[in-house]
Amino acid sequence: MAGVVALAAGLLALAAAPPAGAKSCSDYPNQAAAQRAADTRDADGDGVYCESLPCPCSKKAGGKSGGGSDNGGSSPQGCIRPRGVQPIGFSSTRYPNIFRHYARAVKAGWPRVLRINRRGADARRSRLLENVFTRSGYDRDEYPPAVGRGRGKGLTRGVNPTGWMASVQYVPSAENRSHGSVLGIKLRRFCNGTAFRYVFY
Repeated sequence: MAGVVALAAGLLALAAAPPAGAKSCSDYPNQAAAQRAADTRDADGDGVYCESLPCPCSKKAGGKSGGGSDNGGSSPQGCIRPRGVQPIGFSSTRYPNIFRHYARAVKAGWPRVLRINRRGADARRSRLLENVFTRSGYDRDEYPPAVGRGRGKGLTRGVNPTGWMASVQYVPSAENRSHGSVLGIKLRRFCNGTAFRYVFY
């Protein structure tokens, strides 16, 4: 009987053990580094690793944070500076929760026209979300996105860092991460300071 109990305990320990080569959060200096590696245990299963670590922070797979990443703050090499406001289109069918959040935020007074501001985007996101609890299966969507705050009329609310405030809404993780990836791709060719707005179809 004692042998059976010992065997069962051993099997449970194996099942609970992290994958070979996995690290602990204490192996990383900040949350963004742990997110890039993605080799620790994700306690609440929301895709964000080591949330207790200090910032800089990231919530994107592989540590690459779509349109909201500051990427060092500089404009991409060879970027363009178009005149006028650039429409950034999204499907309201594919992103229904993002669309509803956007509509509510604009109705509440947040501007439709945003300006690309990569510098400090990660810090703005971290400051905004530091007291917004995570939920399993959901991400904390921001409007305006971090990459579109801190520069331009109506986008500089808050301090430390400048322009950190925004509307936050819980949306399904898969929807939010897909939207963030698409936003990043669509903004990639534009320089900092370019005016843009969401357009849903």
